[in-house]
Amino acid sequence: MTGLVYKEWKQNRWFILSMILCGALPTVFLFEKDIIGDINTVRTFGTICAFLVAGGLQTMVLRGDDRKLWGYWITSTSGGCKGFLRVKYEMVFCMVVLFMFSLQMFDGLLCAATFDIGTTEIKDLSNISVPLIFVQLLLRAIDTPFTLRYGNKKGSLIKLIYSLVFTIIISVMILTNFCNFSVALFETAEKLFSGDNLSMVFVVFSVSVLVIYYLSYRISCRIYLKGVEQYDH
Repeated sequence: MTGLVYKEWKQNRWFILSMILCGALPTVFLFEKDIIGDINTVRTFGTICAFLVAGGLQTMVLRGDDRKLWGYWITSTSGGCKGFLRVKYEMVFCMVVLFMFSLQMFDGLLCAATFDIGTTEIKDLSNISVPLIFVQLLLRAIDTPFTLRYGNKKGSLIKLIYSLVFTIIISVMILTNFCNFSVALFETAEKLFSGDNLSMVFVVFSVSVLVIYYLSYRISCRIYLKGVEQYDH
């Protein structure tokens, strides 16, 4: 197991460390003179950009392992593919956590610095950044089984197809019953995200994401060898 941890670190250390830089991205945006807007809008935009960049880098750690030779070899070891996948999932989880702490740290330093110079309009972005972190973890839970089952190229294409099909189905459902659906949707959202229910919704959402992430690991363990058999090389 220690060898797998070392292998992942040597192979992906720059992607792992890049999470720290991604966390600093919203602060860096404030020094860009061409961006127009108040400080909170720029920070929100920077946080969303950091979320997208960090997510793309996290998917990069799945590249390089979609090889038949590696798949068959790791399956024959004492830890087997379950040990390999556990380390992979733990590494991605640690990357998400590292990104979250980096994002919070740089944002906290920025808030402290602005308060010291007398600026009071700056707001804490935790209500945006923390939910985005769990969304990021949810996306990795969806990405990983596809990549392990079909490889990087085929997995990305299949994810795109499924996403388009899902979007078309939802769009048709909305358009065919637009009025009733919209009213029901807004009423439900208003109830869920009211002040009394918001914290409960977030707790349920965060716990659900953690459960889904674990289930993603279990699914990957079951489909890994089927994917290895279909890898190109």
